[in-house]
Amino acid sequence: MQQATLNRPLPDHHHRAVATLLTAHPYRTAPRDQAEYLVNSATITAWALRPDELNAFTLTQYADLVMHACYPLALKHALLHHGDRRHLRTVANEITRRINRHFT
Repeated sequence: MQQATLNRPLPDHHHRAVATLLTAHPYRTAPRDQAEYLVNSATITAWALRPDELNAFTLTQYADLVMHACYPLALKHALLHHGDRRHLRTVANEITRRINRHFT
């Protein structure tokens, strides 16, 4: 079974961006946790709806790609939407747009 989570180490090149996002975010821990869950769910959604060119990627590989290519951007969008799962598709679309820039 594939691991459906972004519970991975944050790549070094994203530390500053994520730290800035989290320190600038005016809410408490709960919305941050919700935003992380939203990014996780949006990654799974983006993987499920990925274009044919990326069908060879497993969920684990796709999650690794998201962590390296666009995690801060996805987290920013999730925070802007307060981690609200009603915005799942919006965050998934942002992930897809960013990944497609690299691969299609």
